[in-house]
Amino acid sequence: MADTERADDATICARPAPERPSATRPVSPPITLSSVYHVADLAQVDAIYNGEERGFIYARDAHPNASQLAAKLAELEGAEAALVCASGMAAEAALLLSCVSSGDHIALSEGLYGRTVGLVGKELARFGVSYSTFDATRADSLRSALQPRTKLAFVETISNPLVRVADIRGVAEIAHASGALFAVDHTFAPLLCRPLDLGADFVVHSATKLIGGHSDVTLGVLLGPKAQIDRITQVASTFGLTGNPFDSWLALRGLSTLALRVERTNKTAQTIATRLASHPRVVRVNYPGLPTHPDRVVTERQLTQGAGAMISFDVGGREQADRFIRSLEHIPYAPSLGDVSTTLSHPTTTSHRFQTPEQWAAQGITPGLIRLSVGLEDAQDLWRDLDAALGKV
Repeated sequence: MADTERADDATICARPAPERPSATRPVSPPITLSSVYHVADLAQVDAIYNGEERGFIYARDAHPNASQLAAKLAELEGAEAALVCASGMAAEAALLLSCVSSGDHIALSEGLYGRTVGLVGKELARFGVSYSTFDATRADSLRSALQPRTKLAFVETISNPLVRVADIRGVAEIAHASGALFAVDHTFAPLLCRPLDLGADFVVHSATKLIGGHSDVTLGVLLGPKAQIDRITQVASTFGLTGNPFDSWLALRGLSTLALRVERTNKTAQTIATRLASHPRVVRVNYPGLPTHPDRVVTERQLTQGAGAMISFDVGGREQADRFIRSLEHIPYAPSLGDVSTTLSHPTTTSHRFQTPEQWAAQGITPGLIRLSVGLEDAQDLWRDLDAALGKV
């Protein structure tokens, strides 16, 4: 090219680098960080928005990394479609904002994650949405919670932090008979069962947890029928609730080892829960895999791939819990869950911090309760650390 035809330096810097053709493809899905996409013309933008042509325009609406993650999770859960959101709470908010209006009612299972209760009981209440609670381990209790304008029943497969197991099939039958939709927060139990196969309309995951698996992602996923997910996607984009490309890529990477991690952590959690149950310094242990668990029957029927990686146990009181936490050498107090390494949390000061003592008591949550998220370490190494700390309680 002659010097007179050469673009100015500022132009060369500003324009995107040309794509290089390649006969090979990357083994790992590439990260597509662009927030906007080059559209050929007005006909193409119409075709993409009308669903006649596949493509992306603006990353808040859709982008390749979220689409890949959504497709893979939809296949795992047996769903028609999935939506990737900025967090698990964003996924819940997108669902609720799409399903309920002023004057409507929601039926919540007892013992839900504190922020979920706050979203419905405080934030949606400001817009005229009411709620009542029921015991998801006893499906018939939903009948007394239903009202003429109940639009949605919402449960957790395994509750946080007392790891109670919902009767998903039973709740689904009663909810649908009343005309209500039914959603399941499956964060604690990926791969242990498929709620959609048991009658749920929607499944929610905090992909921040077990799906991501490395404590480096903040993301949520909502799965369900395509027509409804398409509608919810528009709401999520309007409210700015959708997930970003980099976290979507990280979650997709974490998802590749999910089956192996679930198998390993289930086995280790069973061992640790059994040993905790016989320890003289432990007041009580909550784990669905123990024969003493109150939901043992539904666990065996429903959680066909194991009882999960979450254990909660009571060491007597806040002072004992604090001493136990400070005495641990290798297990950190990190208020999340699902990491490849074992972590613990203290529900009354973290996940359920904004509930009242009366609400804690109604759920059976005590100041001495510890929630343990079991990771991939050797079971004997974990027990050595736990046992030593319990000895100082």
